[in-house]
Amino acid sequence: MILGLDIGFGHTKVCSDKDAFKFSTQLAFAPDDPNMELETVNIAGNKYIIGNDTKYSTYRLEIPNVEYLIKYAPVFLKYVLNRVEGVEVVVTGLPPNCKRYVEPFIENLKTVFSGHIEVLPQGIGILYDTESRLDSEAIIIDIGYNTVDCISVEKSENGEWKKKRAITIESFGVMKAVEILRELIPSSISILKGWSASRLLECFEKGYIYLSGEKISLEQYKKDSILKYTEILMSKIDQEFKDVFRETPAVVLAGGGAYYVDDSRFGRNVIVPEKPEFSQARGYYIAGQSIN
Repeated sequence: MILGLDIGFGHTKVCSDKDAFKFSTQLAFAPDDPNMELETVNIAGNKYIIGNDTKYSTYRLEIPNVEYLIKYAPVFLKYVLNRVEGVEVVVTGLPPNCKRYVEPFIENLKTVFSGHIEVLPQGIGILYDTESRLDSEAIIIDIGYNTVDCISVEKSENGEWKKKRAITIESFGVMKAVEILRELIPSSISILKGWSASRLLECFEKGYIYLSGEKISLEQYKKDSILKYTEILMSKIDQEFKDVFRETPAVVLAGGGAYYVDDSRFGRNVIVPEKPEFSQARGYYIAGQSIN
């Protein structure tokens, strides 16, 4: 069986022969309490809680950067392998600027998985997922929780896709839109300004909050933050790619952040895959079919 595994800072997405699912990329040591009914993963004598259940532990582990994501990746993979049986091939990825981490990433994953492991640059999975809808050139924009990965691709005369340029834009993911929302919050609900980023992200995604039992809509502030975020993101990508961005006929918007940009502002052939947060994992799964 083939497993497409997209470990992001916000969520981990999984695509296999049988299923597609996601869970929060959150991690904590399991409390030593036999009365607590929590699903755990045991690695090298350590018991971990994965996903939303981490809120029940006071021993939460932060994953602030790629180094920590690689360190704890085996825990997330083992959690997935406990749910998906018979996996022989795992295809996953790292940001384009993290090529130096590929070997240690593979070695870490091998501590819990003995099958074939393939690591692709993030964004290439999205290319595999959407190439049937592309003509000859495209810029793939993968909007994640913290980062935005952009890859310029072009089809050669023999029909193969070639990577022409790849960049990772730090601190321009969905959390950028959430921070803009924080700035737009009025004084009447200023209590939100002091909330943590993860808590405010939940409010941003839902578009409302409850304060003292009263439901307060955030939809207008959310809409305004999305418009501002789209303009800032477009400006940053244009700055990085310059004429290539302006002249490329198609843009693919994927990743969980694809829900939170105004794609009409890109002014060209914009492709948003179905369930864009799963596009990377689906593409990894498709890539795995040529390996298996």
